[in-house]
Amino acid sequence: MRVCMLTTTHGPLDVRIFYKESKSLSKFCEVVIVAPDEKAWEKAVGNVKIIAVKKPENKLLHFITLWRVLKEGLKQDCEVYHCHEPDSLMIGVILKLLKRNKVKLVYDAHEHWPSEIAYGWFKIRNKILRKVVEFLSLRIEQFLAKSADCIVVVSNSVGERFRKISGFFLIPNVPLVDMIENSDYEKNCEIVQMGGGIQSYHGINEIIFALLKVRKHNSGVKLKIIGNVKANIESIVEKHSLTKNVMFTGFRPFREMYEEIKKGKIGLVIMKSEFYNAYIGLPNKLFDYMLCELAVVASDYPEISKIVKRAKCGILVNPNNVEEIANAIIYLLENPAEARKMGVRGRGLVEREMNWEKMEKKLIEIYRSFGRWKCE
Repeated sequence: MRVCMLTTTHGPLDVRIFYKESKSLSKFCEVVIVAPDEKAWEKAVGNVKIIAVKKPENKLLHFITLWRVLKEGLKQDCEVYHCHEPDSLMIGVILKLLKRNKVKLVYDAHEHWPSEIAYGWFKIRNKILRKVVEFLSLRIEQFLAKSADCIVVVSNSVGERFRKISGFFLIPNVPLVDMIENSDYEKNCEIVQMGGGIQSYHGINEIIFALLKVRKHNSGVKLKIIGNVKANIESIVEKHSLTKNVMFTGFRPFREMYEEIKKGKIGLVIMKSEFYNAYIGLPNKLFDYMLCELAVVASDYPEISKIVKRAKCGILVNPNNVEEIANAIIYLLENPAEARKMGVRGRGLVEREMNWEKMEKKLIEIYRSFGRWKCE
């Protein structure tokens, strides 16, 4: 069996697409990824072939990326097209029609795309207009999803919009356990906040103001921010003389990111409900902290709270309440033994159930159900 991963917004080495799904499937079949990048290139990375198409710098020219992904997808002699966002799903539907329905189509929904498109892509802040765009995006996505032979989602909340169409398979974005050893690292910070492109809805402003309150109890407290920061917080850090308390690592490759996380004691998952996808999201960072044995301070939102309560791995807070965030951090700093137990419990749940090794089996079963399966 030959599988083609199609994506129009994720990078060629996206963690879920490349490191998890493609590497898992490549154990049993041929896998090719068609994805956008800063420049066009093509090479094999392990057992996975990657075809990167050049994306324009101007986001208004995104349609050029769609055309290039469609052209490369059409060249692939594949039996399954695995799509990762609504516009790549649209491309998959076109390819399925051009290939006379002789291929299978998988839609892998990482997000609640209708709200993500309205808020994140088009940056619509007017609530009425945003709702209109969300509604239209939802209807288009649901229409396209009817052509999919299988829908995969990262959480039940994300999958809810497909329940009446055909149902879905739940494959959460859980970590690869072997990415980091279960061993002690030298702790060079107390608090960790990480993510790709940290923005205001990641609660970064609330975190900084909570740190001011924490500093009154612990003047040397350290906050490490891992990843690119889109929110303008450097000026706030300087204004409140927090430069000695806040460390910025910038972007870190996959394994280095885990090494940085492991050096902390508390992981922050302070998502704000500025749009629906943020409210129902189940951030990768939650599982990454758990894997690295960090106690968490997290937003008391549906999917996040289910995991935190189940693992008993942290404290849930109102993400808009700076006082609650600060008090939770202070409690964990002043009770290191309890924080350590939370971290161990979080790692335990990941090792037992919430890991990619478990999810890989579910993914492979889905592909086996398609029929022909060439494996040695």
